[in-house]
Amino acid sequence: MPKLTGGQWFEVVVWLALAGVAYGYSFQFDREIEFYKFGASGWPRLIILFIALGAAGQFVQDLVQAKAKPLYDPGYFAQFAEHGPRFFIRMGLTMALPMVYAGLMQGMGYYFLTPFFLTAYLYLTGEHRVSRLIIVPLVIYAVITLIFTRFAYVGLPTGYWKGFYEFGNWFVVLLRYGSG
Repeated sequence: MPKLTGGQWFEVVVWLALAGVAYGYSFQFDREIEFYKFGASGWPRLIILFIALGAAGQFVQDLVQAKAKPLYDPGYFAQFAEHGPRFFIRMGLTMALPMVYAGLMQGMGYYFLTPFFLTAYLYLTGEHRVSRLIIVPLVIYAVITLIFTRFAYVGLPTGYWKGFYEFGNWFVVLLRYGSG
């Protein structure tokens, strides 16, 4: 079996423990909802499942990479060497963008803001091909939006600023009930 670092083990254990604790807490508000067959804990448990699957997937990926590359390969650590000021500016923007997104979410709403956020984040992380900057965020946006809005029936923020609120509500109605 490939050798993993303590940090890799710690990460998977923390995420799985978080998922376990959250799943346990979901029984405290597990009640039936008249118009939603999965009950009050349905969508939180779906998110918990995604957290556990993500942790397991990361663990498998770490195992595969550890098998392919020795743990103490000096070439591996070279990628973390100083990259210059452009690197730090990009990293700063990469860390700031989710905070800006979260700050604008209530006013502009998920349905309008998210495609722009996903595209900007993908660009900041190094993707510059226009086709990928359009297709990848739209696929991610469509999957997340359909799962929560259409299937889990979870109300994502529609925004409260004029225009954004109307767009968000129109989009929710369109997804849930169709055009007719």
